[in-house]
Amino acid sequence: MAALTEPSRVGSKSNRAERKKLVSSIKQKAKDVLGSKENSNNIVEILEYLQHDEKDIVNAAIQSTSRIFCHLLAEDEMIPAPGVSGSKEKYRLWLQARYNDAIRCLCNVVGTFVTVPVLQELALRTLMKFVAEESKHPFKKEGSSSNYFFPIHIIALLVPQLLSKTVVFSELIGRCKEYMEYDDVRYHVLQHVQHRISKQAKEKLNPMEMTTLCNNTVNLLHTVTMPTDEESINNFLGMIPDPDEGGKIMNLKEHRRVFTNAWLAFLRFPLPNSVYKQILINIHENVMPHMTTPLHLTDFLTASYDIGGAISLLALNGLFILINQYNLEYPDFFTKLYAMFEPSLFHVKYKARFFHLADMFLSSTHLPSYVVAAFAKRLSRLSLTAPPHALMMLIPFVCNLLMRHPNCKVLVHRPHGPRELSDDPYKMDEPNPAKCNALESSLWEIQTLKSHYDPGVSRSAANIEKPFPKVEWDLDLDLTIPQMVAKETKKKMKTMPLEFEPAKGLLGGGGQDMFDARFWVV
Repeated sequence: MAALTEPSRVGSKSNRAERKKLVSSIKQKAKDVLGSKENSNNIVEILEYLQHDEKDIVNAAIQSTSRIFCHLLAEDEMIPAPGVSGSKEKYRLWLQARYNDAIRCLCNVVGTFVTVPVLQELALRTLMKFVAEESKHPFKKEGSSSNYFFPIHIIALLVPQLLSKTVVFSELIGRCKEYMEYDDVRYHVLQHVQHRISKQAKEKLNPMEMTTLCNNTVNLLHTVTMPTDEESINNFLGMIPDPDEGGKIMNLKEHRRVFTNAWLAFLRFPLPNSVYKQILINIHENVMPHMTTPLHLTDFLTASYDIGGAISLLALNGLFILINQYNLEYPDFFTKLYAMFEPSLFHVKYKARFFHLADMFLSSTHLPSYVVAAFAKRLSRLSLTAPPHALMMLIPFVCNLLMRHPNCKVLVHRPHGPRELSDDPYKMDEPNPAKCNALESSLWEIQTLKSHYDPGVSRSAANIEKPFPKVEWDLDLDLTIPQMVAKETKKKMKTMPLEFEPAKGLLGGGGQDMFDARFWVV
């Protein structure tokens, strides 16, 4: 029997007729293999075509490979029979070796045919067929003492191809989502994601390689849909395990353990900003609820919060959930939140998300009055330079703070407050809310906005002196300047009457023209 050798490449400039003839030849070779064992050497030739340059030829080779080995697996042709030795045993071992060659070649197609995603997907689907068939017809137990079997060796070769450090496979990895719905596939993929990341962490990657690897890893991890209870662990691509012998694969804690290990290994990487943001946007929904202990994310979230800019802003939600739901002690949380209120905040991409979260963080009625007063005063000071659309959100935000904390209304009802900016006791440059003297000041900045050129802003500013309603004001988080302009231009203009009787002439005379010669002297 022949072994797999280097591929004999046919030039990519072969004409269409020759390619069509070769495709037909590959399909015929597959039929011959299935028809008689004497044609088994055709398998080697077919596998060589998996490394060809032409799309049509590789396509035919993948389909033929799938057809041959799915048949051999289903018919138990590669399983050693008890008491059988000699040539028959050698033949079965030879088939197993060619099967392993096929897996390696298909994984190579997944990782190298970057310009032909159709072939990558076809190779991926074929590998998953092998997983399904081999798990039901195993010929090697891989050290397992139970009857349950899963072909881990296929996943071990596939995952490194998906987690490439040279090419971003966004579309291909997106195709993996349907397979990650299977509990057995997801479990073993997560195991090997952790192994791959741990191995790559020991290598010195340049910034481009690190960015590519991180993008592929986060895309693959985001295809994961985790079970919420053990009853929902019932979807398997391969062998359905016996409940009594399923072991780890049937245990929700084990699924969460491999999920947690994969994510923690990944989060130790020096992540690029784009990946940082992608993770932080959904970490509270897609990652935190499925970890064995969400507090494992403390180091990552606190480090993110300290970075500054948009990353700090996006880390807020996850960090607050750890504080609020998992009793994380983080005494500087509100101090750092206070420091994030800067003039540039009104121009960042995640402005609406930030104010939504800040409003939620400051909703507790148990916050000290000096903390709430500090936020209200800082926002009031920022309003002096904020754009109109931001003011339509900022003013109701301050009013809602005062509504939740009546003790802070002294900031409005202080008739003997500072008359000049230099007399204001508030310290804008003080980073500690407890030392900024906000409670001794007043919201005179909001008062000045009553004279703002935009009528909507001036009306909103006037609400702070009126009796507060029973419900909080809505925050126009997504309001833009074009929307404000459109709203004003759509208003119907009222015509104000200036004279009840129409004028009959320039000076009240009947029908006298202003160019009448009697009114002019030359």
